[in-house]
Amino acid sequence: MEEFVSGEGLSEEEAEAYMIQDVLGEDPTQFEEAVKHKKWRKAMGSEIQSIGKNQTWELMDLPTGAKTIGFKWLFKTKLNEEGEVDKYKARLVAKGYSQQHGINFSEVFAPIARMDTIRLIPTLASCEGWDIFQLDVKSEFLHGELSEDVYIEQPKGYVKKGKEHKVYKLHKALYDLRQAPRAWFSCIESHFMKDGFQKCPSEQTLFIKRSSGGNILIVSIYVDDLIYTSNDTCMMIKFKNSMMQAFDMSNLGKMRFFLGIEILQKTGGIFMFQRKYANDILMKFGMSESKPVKSFIVHGIKMNKDVDGVIVDDTYFKQIIGSLM
Repeated sequence: MEEFVSGEGLSEEEAEAYMIQDVLGEDPTQFEEAVKHKKWRKAMGSEIQSIGKNQTWELMDLPTGAKTIGFKWLFKTKLNEEGEVDKYKARLVAKGYSQQHGINFSEVFAPIARMDTIRLIPTLASCEGWDIFQLDVKSEFLHGELSEDVYIEQPKGYVKKGKEHKVYKLHKALYDLRQAPRAWFSCIESHFMKDGFQKCPSEQTLFIKRSSGGNILIVSIYVDDLIYTSNDTCMMIKFKNSMMQAFDMSNLGKMRFFLGIEILQKTGGIFMFQRKYANDILMKFGMSESKPVKSFIVHGIKMNKDVDGVIVDDTYFKQIIGSLM
Protein backbone atom coordinates (compact mmCIF):
# COMPACT_ATOMS: atom_id res chain seq x y z
CA MET A 1 0.00 0.00 0.00
CA GLU A 2 0.99 3.62 -0.40
CA GLU A 3 2.09 5.50 2.67
CA PHE A 4 -0.85 6.55 4.79
CA VAL A 5 -1.48 10.21 5.44
CA SER A 6 -2.08 11.01 9.08
CA GLY A 7 -5.75 10.56 9.89
CA GLU A 8 -6.52 8.58 6.72
CA GLY A 9 -6.05 5.12 8.25
CA LEU A 10 -3.59 2.70 9.79
CA SER A 11 0.04 2.33 8.77
CA GLU A 12 1.13 -0.99 7.35
CA GLU A 13 2.82 -1.89 10.64
CA GLU A 14 -0.25 -0.95 12.68
CA ALA A 15 -2.53 -2.89 10.37
CA GLU A 16 -0.36 -6.00 10.68
CA ALA A 17 -1.10 -6.02 14.40
CA TYR A 18 -4.75 -6.64 13.59
CA MET A 19 -4.16 -9.80 11.58
CA ILE A 20 -6.63 -12.52 12.49
CA GLN A 21 -7.59 -15.85 11.00
CA ASP A 22 -9.34 -15.58 7.63
CA VAL A 23 -12.64 -16.89 8.91
CA LEU A 24 -15.62 -16.04 6.72
CA GLY A 25 -17.91 -13.54 8.37
CA GLU A 26 -19.79 -10.45 7.39
CA ASP A 27 -18.06 -8.30 4.83
CA PRO A 28 -16.75 -4.97 6.19
CA THR A 29 -18.69 -1.83 5.34
CA GLN A 30 -16.03 0.74 6.23
CA PHE A 31 -12.44 1.22 5.07
CA GLU A 32 -11.25 1.58 8.69
CA GLU A 33 -12.62 -1.87 9.45
CA ALA A 34 -11.35 -3.57 6.29
CA VAL A 35 -7.80 -2.23 6.53
CA LYS A 36 -7.26 -4.22 9.73
CA HIS A 37 -7.37 -7.47 7.76
CA LYS A 38 -4.62 -8.64 5.45
CA LYS A 39 -7.02 -10.25 2.96
CA TRP A 40 -8.87 -6.96 2.42
CA ARG A 41 -5.68 -4.90 2.24
CA LYS A 42 -4.48 -7.27 -0.45
CA ALA A 43 -7.80 -6.91 -2.30
CA MET A 44 -7.60 -3.10 -2.13
CA GLY A 45 -4.01 -3.17 -3.34
CA SER A 46 -5.05 -5.33 -6.29
CA GLU A 47 -7.83 -2.87 -7.18
CA ILE A 48 -5.49 0.14 -7.07
CA GLN A 49 -2.90 -1.79 -9.12
CA SER A 50 -5.54 -2.63 -11.72
CA ILE A 51 -6.61 1.02 -11.91
CA GLY A 52 -3.01 2.11 -12.44
CA LYS A 53 -2.33 -0.62 -14.99
CA ASN A 54 -5.28 0.55 -17.09
CA GLN A 55 -4.17 4.21 -16.89
CA THR A 56 -7.57 5.07 -15.48
CA TRP A 57 -6.60 8.36 -13.88
CA GLU A 58 -4.02 11.13 -13.67
CA LEU A 59 -2.99 13.02 -10.52
CA MET A 60 -3.29 16.78 -10.96
CA ASP A 61 -4.45 20.05 -9.39
CA LEU A 62 -8.18 20.63 -9.41
CA PRO A 63 -9.04 23.19 -12.15
CA THR A 64 -10.66 26.42 -11.03
CA GLY A 65 -14.43 26.04 -10.84
CA ALA A 66 -14.36 22.24 -11.07
CA LYS A 67 -15.77 19.98 -8.37
CA THR A 68 -14.73 16.54 -7.24
CA ILE A 69 -16.88 13.45 -6.89
CA GLY A 70 -16.57 11.40 -3.74
CA PHE A 71 -15.95 7.66 -3.59
CA LYS A 72 -16.28 4.70 -1.27
CA TRP A 73 -14.74 1.25 -0.90
CA LEU A 74 -17.04 -1.77 -1.31
CA PHE A 75 -16.00 -5.19 -0.02
CA LYS A 76 -17.46 -8.51 -1.11
CA THR A 77 -16.55 -12.12 -0.39
CA LYS A 78 -17.11 -13.97 -3.67
CA LEU A 79 -18.40 -17.54 -3.38
CA ASN A 80 -18.38 -20.34 -5.95
CA GLU A 81 -21.29 -22.61 -6.82
CA GLU A 82 -20.47 -24.82 -3.82
CA GLY A 83 -20.76 -21.88 -1.43
CA GLU A 84 -17.01 -21.86 -0.78
CA VAL A 85 -14.83 -18.74 -0.78
CA ASP A 86 -13.58 -18.01 -4.29
CA LYS A 87 -11.89 -14.65 -3.66
CA TYR A 88 -12.08 -11.42 -1.68
CA LYS A 89 -13.02 -8.45 -3.83
CA ALA A 90 -12.53 -4.75 -3.04
CA ARG A 91 -13.89 -2.14 -5.41
CA LEU A 92 -13.35 1.58 -5.51
CA VAL A 93 -16.77 3.01 -6.32
CA ALA A 94 -17.54 6.58 -7.33
CA LYS A 95 -20.48 8.39 -5.75
CA GLY A 96 -22.23 8.83 -9.07
CA TYR A 97 -25.36 10.25 -7.46
CA SER A 98 -23.51 13.53 -7.00
CA GLN A 99 -22.88 13.93 -10.74
CA GLN A 100 -24.77 16.60 -12.68
CA HIS A 101 -26.29 15.88 -16.08
CA GLY A 102 -24.64 17.83 -18.87
CA ILE A 103 -21.58 18.64 -16.74
CA ASN A 104 -19.87 15.36 -15.91
CA PHE A 105 -22.16 12.83 -17.59
CA SER A 106 -24.60 12.59 -20.48
CA GLU A 107 -25.60 9.22 -21.97
CA VAL A 108 -25.86 6.39 -19.41
CA PHE A 109 -27.70 3.50 -21.08
CA ALA A 110 -25.99 0.15 -21.68
CA PRO A 111 -27.76 -3.08 -22.73
CA ILE A 112 -27.46 -6.41 -20.92
CA ALA A 113 -28.30 -9.89 -22.16
CA ARG A 114 -31.87 -11.05 -21.65
CA MET A 115 -32.44 -14.23 -19.68
CA ASP A 116 -34.09 -15.74 -22.78
CA THR A 117 -30.74 -15.38 -24.55
CA ILE A 118 -28.84 -16.93 -21.63
CA ARG A 119 -31.16 -19.97 -21.84
CA LEU A 120 -31.02 -20.11 -25.63
CA ILE A 121 -27.23 -20.51 -25.86
CA PRO A 122 -27.02 -23.69 -23.69
CA THR A 123 -30.04 -25.07 -25.58
CA LEU A 124 -28.31 -24.54 -28.93
CA ALA A 125 -25.00 -25.88 -27.62
CA SER A 126 -26.69 -28.95 -26.19
CA CYS A 127 -28.46 -29.73 -29.47
CA GLU A 128 -25.24 -29.32 -31.47
CA GLY A 129 -22.95 -31.02 -28.95
CA TRP A 130 -20.85 -27.88 -28.37
CA ASP A 131 -19.09 -26.82 -25.17
CA ILE A 132 -19.73 -23.41 -23.57
CA PHE A 133 -16.89 -21.45 -22.01
CA GLN A 134 -16.79 -18.39 -19.79
CA LEU A 135 -14.57 -15.33 -19.33
CA ASP A 136 -14.75 -12.82 -16.51
CA VAL A 137 -13.56 -9.25 -17.06
CA LYS A 138 -11.52 -7.88 -14.18
CA SER A 139 -12.59 -4.34 -13.25
CA GLU A 140 -14.54 -4.08 -16.50
CA PHE A 141 -15.61 -0.48 -16.05
CA LEU A 142 -11.97 0.60 -15.99
CA HIS A 143 -11.75 0.06 -19.75
CA GLY A 144 -14.40 2.55 -20.89
CA GLU A 145 -13.03 5.85 -22.20
CA LEU A 146 -14.66 9.00 -20.79
CA SER A 147 -15.60 11.96 -22.96
CA GLU A 148 -16.45 14.18 -19.96
CA ASP A 149 -14.14 15.82 -17.39
CA VAL A 150 -14.55 13.94 -14.11
CA TYR A 151 -12.42 14.49 -10.99
CA ILE A 152 -12.35 12.39 -7.82
CA GLU A 153 -10.63 12.67 -4.47
CA GLN A 154 -7.64 10.47 -3.67
CA PRO A 155 -8.79 7.15 -2.12
CA LYS A 156 -8.40 6.49 1.58
CA GLY A 157 -5.23 4.59 2.31
CA TYR A 158 -3.69 5.63 -1.01
CA VAL A 159 -3.27 9.38 -0.61
CA LYS A 160 0.08 10.44 -2.08
CA LYS A 161 2.29 11.84 0.66
CA GLY A 162 3.17 15.47 0.00
CA LYS A 163 0.44 15.71 -2.68
CA GLU A 164 -2.61 15.58 -0.44
CA HIS A 165 -4.18 18.61 -2.14
CA LYS A 166 -4.18 17.01 -5.61
CA VAL A 167 -7.05 15.08 -7.18
CA TYR A 168 -7.40 12.43 -9.87
CA LYS A 169 -8.79 13.24 -13.29
CA LEU A 170 -10.47 10.16 -14.73
CA HIS A 171 -9.55 9.10 -18.24
CA LYS A 172 -11.56 5.90 -17.93
CA ALA A 173 -14.70 5.05 -16.00
CA LEU A 174 -14.93 3.86 -12.41
CA TYR A 175 -17.75 1.81 -10.94
CA ASP A 176 -20.98 3.69 -10.23
CA LEU A 177 -20.20 6.62 -12.49
CA ARG A 178 -23.43 7.32 -14.33
CA GLN A 179 -21.76 6.79 -17.71
CA ALA A 180 -19.63 3.77 -16.68
CA PRO A 181 -21.86 1.02 -18.17
CA ARG A 182 -22.21 2.92 -21.44
CA ALA A 183 -18.47 3.57 -21.67
CA TRP A 184 -17.59 -0.08 -21.01
CA PHE A 185 -20.11 -1.52 -23.48
CA SER A 186 -19.00 0.92 -26.18
CA CYS A 187 -15.41 -0.20 -25.60
CA ILE A 188 -16.02 -3.94 -25.89
CA GLU A 189 -18.54 -3.50 -28.72
CA SER A 190 -15.92 -1.60 -30.71
CA HIS A 191 -13.42 -4.42 -30.09
CA PHE A 192 -15.86 -7.03 -31.39
CA MET A 193 -16.64 -5.02 -34.51
CA LYS A 194 -12.94 -4.64 -35.32
CA ASP A 195 -12.48 -8.39 -34.81
CA GLY A 196 -15.04 -9.25 -37.49
CA PHE A 197 -18.10 -9.96 -35.33
CA GLN A 198 -21.65 -9.07 -36.30
CA LYS A 199 -24.19 -7.91 -33.74
CA CYS A 200 -27.50 -9.75 -33.58
CA PRO A 201 -30.20 -7.27 -34.71
CA SER A 202 -32.68 -8.44 -32.06
CA GLU A 203 -30.19 -8.76 -29.16
CA GLN A 204 -27.55 -6.05 -28.77
CA THR A 205 -25.39 -8.13 -26.42
CA LEU A 206 -25.15 -11.15 -28.73
CA PHE A 207 -22.26 -11.22 -31.21
CA ILE A 208 -21.67 -13.74 -33.98
CA LYS A 209 -18.56 -14.42 -36.04
CA ARG A 210 -18.37 -16.73 -39.07
CA SER A 211 -15.20 -18.14 -40.58
CA SER A 212 -14.49 -18.58 -44.28
CA GLY A 213 -14.99 -22.30 -43.78
CA GLY A 214 -18.54 -21.84 -42.50
CA ASN A 215 -17.78 -22.29 -38.79
CA ILE A 216 -19.51 -20.06 -36.25
CA LEU A 217 -18.60 -18.45 -32.91
CA ILE A 218 -21.34 -17.04 -30.63
CA VAL A 219 -20.59 -14.66 -27.74
CA SER A 220 -23.01 -13.18 -25.19
CA ILE A 221 -22.13 -10.34 -22.80
CA TYR A 222 -23.69 -9.72 -19.41
CA VAL A 223 -21.82 -6.69 -17.99
CA ASP A 224 -18.48 -8.28 -16.96
CA ASP A 225 -19.27 -11.91 -17.83
CA LEU A 226 -18.83 -13.39 -21.30
CA ILE A 227 -20.02 -16.81 -22.40
CA TYR A 228 -19.10 -18.22 -25.79
CA THR A 229 -19.58 -21.38 -27.80
CA SER A 230 -18.62 -22.62 -31.25
CA ASN A 231 -18.41 -25.64 -33.52
CA ASP A 232 -14.70 -24.90 -34.01
CA THR A 233 -12.23 -25.35 -31.15
CA CYS A 234 -9.56 -23.27 -32.91
CA MET A 235 -11.94 -20.31 -33.18
CA MET A 236 -12.67 -20.46 -29.46
CA ILE A 237 -8.99 -20.66 -28.50
CA LYS A 238 -8.13 -17.76 -30.78
CA PHE A 239 -11.02 -15.70 -29.37
CA LYS A 240 -10.04 -16.44 -25.76
CA ASN A 241 -6.41 -15.46 -26.34
CA SER A 242 -7.44 -12.30 -28.18
CA MET A 243 -9.78 -11.18 -25.38
CA MET A 244 -7.28 -11.91 -22.62
CA GLN A 245 -4.66 -9.92 -24.50
CA ALA A 246 -6.96 -6.95 -25.15
CA PHE A 247 -8.56 -6.85 -21.68
CA ASP A 248 -7.64 -7.95 -18.16
CA MET A 249 -9.67 -11.16 -17.96
CA SER A 250 -9.96 -14.36 -15.97
CA ASN A 251 -10.37 -17.58 -17.90
CA LEU A 252 -13.08 -19.51 -16.03
CA GLY A 253 -12.96 -22.51 -18.37
CA LYS A 254 -16.17 -24.39 -19.08
CA MET A 255 -19.31 -22.53 -18.02
CA ARG A 256 -20.28 -23.79 -14.56
CA PHE A 257 -21.92 -20.93 -12.69
CA PHE A 258 -23.56 -17.92 -14.31
CA LEU A 259 -25.96 -15.33 -12.83
CA GLY A 260 -26.91 -17.66 -9.99
CA ILE A 261 -27.51 -20.56 -12.38
CA GLU A 262 -25.46 -23.73 -12.09
CA ILE A 263 -24.57 -25.38 -15.39
CA LEU A 264 -23.49 -29.00 -15.70
CA GLN A 265 -22.10 -29.94 -19.13
CA LYS A 266 -22.14 -33.67 -19.82
CA THR A 267 -22.05 -35.89 -22.89
CA GLY A 268 -25.78 -36.48 -22.49
CA GLY A 269 -26.65 -32.81 -22.55
CA ILE A 270 -26.37 -29.55 -20.62
CA PHE A 271 -28.25 -29.30 -17.32
CA MET A 272 -29.20 -25.99 -15.68
CA PHE A 273 -30.42 -25.69 -12.10
CA GLN A 274 -30.44 -23.23 -9.20
CA ARG A 275 -29.76 -25.32 -6.12
CA LYS A 276 -27.56 -22.75 -4.38
CA TYR A 277 -29.96 -19.90 -5.17
CA ALA A 278 -32.92 -21.91 -3.81
CA ASN A 279 -31.02 -22.73 -0.61
CA ASP A 280 -30.02 -19.08 -0.22
CA ILE A 281 -33.67 -18.01 -0.45
CA LEU A 282 -34.73 -20.58 2.15
CA MET A 283 -31.97 -19.40 4.50
CA LYS A 284 -32.77 -15.70 3.94
CA PHE A 285 -36.46 -16.09 4.78
CA GLY A 286 -36.03 -18.58 7.64
CA MET A 287 -37.48 -21.58 5.82
CA SER A 288 -34.43 -23.86 5.64
CA GLU A 289 -36.03 -26.25 8.17
CA SER A 290 -39.48 -26.20 6.54
CA LYS A 291 -41.03 -29.43 5.29
CA PRO A 292 -40.94 -29.73 1.49
CA VAL A 293 -44.11 -30.47 -0.50
CA LYS A 294 -44.57 -31.62 -4.09
CA SER A 295 -47.12 -28.95 -5.01
CA PHE A 296 -47.38 -25.29 -4.05
CA ILE A 297 -51.09 -25.41 -3.21
CA VAL A 298 -53.77 -28.02 -2.65
CA HIS A 299 -55.79 -28.59 -5.83
CA GLY A 300 -59.25 -27.04 -5.74
CA ILE A 301 -58.68 -24.89 -2.67
CA LYS A 302 -60.54 -21.55 -2.52
CA MET A 303 -58.66 -18.52 -1.27
CA ASN A 304 -60.51 -16.22 1.13
CA LYS A 305 -59.46 -13.07 2.95
CA ASP A 306 -58.69 -13.70 6.61
CA VAL A 307 -60.18 -10.58 8.20
CA ASP A 308 -58.96 -11.64 11.65
CA GLY A 309 -55.48 -12.52 10.49
CA VAL A 310 -52.25 -10.77 11.44
CA ILE A 311 -51.14 -8.03 9.05
CA VAL A 312 -47.90 -9.00 7.32
CA ASP A 313 -45.00 -6.77 6.34
CA ASP A 314 -45.78 -6.00 2.69
CA THR A 315 -42.13 -5.21 1.88
CA TYR A 316 -41.01 -8.57 3.31
CA PHE A 317 -43.76 -10.33 1.31
CA LYS A 318 -42.69 -8.57 -1.90
CA GLN A 319 -39.08 -9.64 -1.29
CA ILE A 320 -40.16 -13.29 -1.11
CA ILE A 321 -42.25 -13.06 -4.28
CA GLY A 322 -39.47 -11.17 -6.08
CA SER A 323 -36.93 -13.84 -5.14
CA LEU A 324 -39.19 -16.58 -6.47
CA MET A 325 -39.78 -14.72 -9.72
